[in-house]
Amino acid sequence: MYRRTLGLLATTAILAGAGFATFKLDARGQKMARARAAQVSGTALAGARENLSARLREVEARAVAGASLNPVRALVAERVDDATLLDAFGTEAWWQAFREEFTVHALVEGSHRFDFTPDGVARPADLSALLSAAETRPLASSLLLAGGVPHLAAASAVDVPVVGQPGRALLVLARPLAAPELEAIARQARASLLLVDAQGQPLSRAGVAPLEAVPSLDAPLTGPRGEWALARAEVAPGLFLWARADTHVEAAQARGAARAIMVPVWLTALLASGVALWLGLRPQRDKATAEMLARRTQELAAVKAELELARVSLTGMPAIKDSMLPVAPRTRTEPSLSAPVPFGRYELLRQLGEGGMARVYLALARGTGGFERLFVIKRLHEPLARQSDAVKQFMDEARLGASLVHSNIVPVYDFGQVEGEYYMASEYILGRDLDAVLRRAFERDGYPLEPATVFFVAQEVLKAIGYAHTRTDSQGRPLGIVHRDVSPMNILASARGEVKLLDFGIAKSTERSTRTQAGLVKGNVNFISPEQARGLEVDGRADLFSLGLTLYWCLTGELLYDGNNDFDRLLCAAEGPSEAHWERIARLPQPAASILYRALQPHPADRFQSAEEFALALPPVSSEDVAGLGRTMLRLFGEELRAEAAYRKALSTVSGATASPLGQIHTG
Repeated sequence: MYRRTLGLLATTAILAGAGFATFKLDARGQKMARARAAQVSGTALAGARENLSARLREVEARAVAGASLNPVRALVAERVDDATLLDAFGTEAWWQAFREEFTVHALVEGSHRFDFTPDGVARPADLSALLSAAETRPLASSLLLAGGVPHLAAASAVDVPVVGQPGRALLVLARPLAAPELEAIARQARASLLLVDAQGQPLSRAGVAPLEAVPSLDAPLTGPRGEWALARAEVAPGLFLWARADTHVEAAQARGAARAIMVPVWLTALLASGVALWLGLRPQRDKATAEMLARRTQELAAVKAELELARVSLTGMPAIKDSMLPVAPRTRTEPSLSAPVPFGRYELLRQLGEGGMARVYLALARGTGGFERLFVIKRLHEPLARQSDAVKQFMDEARLGASLVHSNIVPVYDFGQVEGEYYMASEYILGRDLDAVLRRAFERDGYPLEPATVFFVAQEVLKAIGYAHTRTDSQGRPLGIVHRDVSPMNILASARGEVKLLDFGIAKSTERSTRTQAGLVKGNVNFISPEQARGLEVDGRADLFSLGLTLYWCLTGELLYDGNNDFDRLLCAAEGPSEAHWERIARLPQPAASILYRALQPHPADRFQSAEEFALALPPVSSEDVAGLGRTMLRLFGEELRAEAAYRKALSTVSGATASPLGQIHTG
């Protein structure tokens, strides 16, 4: 009786826990949906403002053309009276095109202002903000109200002859922001738009479902389930633009990402509760029954482990089962500082690191005529050498690494077997990964890397990414290469200031013989894209998102995603940046904030679409920027790098000579 009661209580507790987890996941899904909706409306508003700016630039061009006309310059230089100006602007053929295009014309000289309207209808307009902006510039533009109607206006300086120059003169031209124009802007922004004045009075509206009333600033800016969202910005002094986006689809996707986790939660709960119930209700078992129960318990543990691996792979390495890991001390001979170990055509000098699949060594290759060169040897773990899938993956990595020949990618030079052990040899580079560089910068300077240095690193990494993304096979078909682990630990800065991308161990490619299972997460949880965190199919835009997170980390010294553990950060990564994250990004100086705003959009279609497009958004790289990284490496690691260079030189006469620790090498 006691056992039955305990079994029922355990079953109830397990199912109640699963129900509570479901409730929390559903609440998180609603939060994700609202955050996604806010991002969509913010993107729509930014697009609308950019479109307005483009139209203002068109008006600017016309204002410059008008101010450059010789008759206009002569009228200003001769300081004619208002009657002469009225006759010239109203009747002369050289001003005919401007009369047809613009409804507001003004000529401002100091405190004197001449206004002209082709149709004779007065349109009072406050030009103070526009003229103030044009005081220190030859050209300015802005939205303004003229006769209570929104106008696109521009002011251009009139270049008059020096002789008789009366002072600085400005030509102001303005035309109404027509309803079809606002409709076109709304269509491109995929939102409904509402333009209001400082008192909240509607001036113009457009969109499929126009805003009939001005939203209250105290009301929620997103729907309760994220089905719509509002965003507001001041587009000119006293003029505000509201954008309303329909986000049903985006909200449903965000909620679905959270609910997808419910499946393994409930499957695990049902399995565990079933075992607890069976234990409580079963009759007294004999020895055979006990053995059967032990087997079923082991099978349940294996299923739960597989579910956990399917939900998240936090190490960024391919998932490896327990049976594939070494369970006994290795019999292979490991190199020490005093005794290099022969390994085929190489001598293993010392171990540099170890990852889930392989150990990494510094090795020396010798050849005829005194040829010597250092390599990094990646040596597959012995138990994995007996697993066909692991060997295929290791071979895929070597084959892909050897095919990528680019100055910004660490190449693979050799692959083979030595006494049944698989290995690959890649270039040894004297330097440090970006993670070590930033940490040393904080230790020495107390602040992160200079933005110019960060942008230079980004340009170099984008060269490597762009090369890999656009690789094709012999028939010209895209290989679909995606690195999937672009992070500070996989970006190497050499002692000479070169930038190298390394470790294509988990890269995706159409030519790989192994495929990632659907739903399996690969990559560093702190630097992966939302689609990667959800275990979805990825393309090159996922690498661009990861590079954006890397840039944020380099510019601030902080990870964008917070969390008490890796699973919390994985959930954040699956959602993408939240409103709080966008606020942190907005505090960065320009152009970093604008670049990251585009690079870190949760939906791939909203990001940079290629490495080339990303690179064009970055500030141009100067020769000073190219030399800057080398100086930074010398300042931060000068003594260590010189000692390591001396160690390399000493190897030409004595293999295995002792020296200071070697540069950091990726150990995937």
